[in-house]
Amino acid sequence: MKTPSAAGVVRTTVSGIRDEFAAHGVRLPDIRADLSDPRQPQLELGTIPLGTGFALLRVLTDYQRLLKAERARSEGRG
Repeated sequence: MKTPSAAGVVRTTVSGIRDEFAAHGVRLPDIRADLSDPRQPQLELGTIPLGTGFALLRVLTDYQRLLKAERARSEGRG
């Protein structure tokens, strides 16, 4: 069995996160690794689409509200 490379795992994870946010209307910028200097790798961000901040804030607010409701529900049971 072949073990996946770290780069492949990271790429899959970022792709999955990007897909999940896209389902909520959030377009994340492209993120690339610049490994030209292996001692100091750099991350390069692509253009950030207009409205990304507001869309991300909406998703995080919804998540916070759901988390608060779940905590209240589980405390009511315990």
